[in-house]
Amino acid sequence: MAVKGAAVGGGAGASPWPEVSGGQPGPLYGLFGEEDFLVAQALEDFLASPAFSQNPSLNVERLHAQDTPPSRVLEGARTLPFLGSRRLVILQEMEAYKAEQLNALLPYVEDPAPSTCLVLAGAKLDSRTRLAKALAKAGKVHVFKKMWPRDLPPWLNQRAAARGKTLDREAAERLAELMGLGLGALDSEIEKLSLYVGGRARISAQDVAAVTGRGRLYSIFDFTDALAAGLLHRALTSHDQLTSLGEPAVKVLAMVTRLFRQLLEARKVLDQGGGPAQAQSALRLPPQAAGTILARAQKESAAGLAGRLARILEADLALKSSPGADRVIMERLIMDLCAGAAHVPAGPGSGRRGRDGLARR
Repeated sequence: MAVKGAAVGGGAGASPWPEVSGGQPGPLYGLFGEEDFLVAQALEDFLASPAFSQNPSLNVERLHAQDTPPSRVLEGARTLPFLGSRRLVILQEMEAYKAEQLNALLPYVEDPAPSTCLVLAGAKLDSRTRLAKALAKAGKVHVFKKMWPRDLPPWLNQRAAARGKTLDREAAERLAELMGLGLGALDSEIEKLSLYVGGRARISAQDVAAVTGRGRLYSIFDFTDALAAGLLHRALTSHDQLTSLGEPAVKVLAMVTRLFRQLLEARKVLDQGGGPAQAQSALRLPPQAAGTILARAQKESAAGLAGRLARILEADLALKSSPGADRVIMERLIMDLCAGAAHVPAGPGSGRRGRDGLARR
């Protein structure tokens, strides 16, 4: 089946294709966007589709481009379903593939196996490449737009409505101040708030203050700032505080991933001749919150930051394969990310932000 067209949007992250949840997905899809939470949500719709409910342990594969050669992806896509009618193969972090690796997928994209649903996902895919053109022609492509501060209140209300709740205007504004934590963390806060208010439909700013807690947010900002500055002792101490406050390792790792992607994005802007103002604009953060990130990006190479992101991916895989070892895995990662980093002086809005400084984000 060949379906033409490329849908572009910035919705709440659910799959834009109703046939997926309806149990009749096609053979080929592309999901891309820098907001990884939105992409992850859409992928969850594929995983929950009735089409792949028969023996999912045998017929569903999630692969990462960083450690999976194209030949392995093609092998999985061309394998016939076992005790089921369809297979699902998801390849994440497509941006890790070089041009020759992308081209290796071309023959399959142009003629996909009807018994397999192959989903190619990542932060971005250059529309000028042969693979991108073939994917748009032979399958369906959806690009989730960047979320800007003005987009957050409607999105937050949408996530609250999905749980049968509504947000007061001030509650939405208070949550929007935490954009630097990432959409996944914000969605988790809404989940906690929904449980906190119980049968009450409306979530107020007072509820947000009670659930988020300034001490906890202070620890989150302190952790990311310390990690960006390469301050090992402070990073380990604030991570210990987060752990004691019940923050799951996967959520902390999501914040670490976001931070180093921001560092790499800033470094690329600088390498292309841009200045601090252009880099700050690309980060979509106010100047006060971008200070330490820019200072660290100026002291590291793009290759070095890409290597640190690869180390973060290793930690992500370790967390999934070694339950119970979360603390050890995270502490080793923190030490690796701080090792060799020149200590970065605190920027004008970095470090300890003050107990009334949430609005700075």
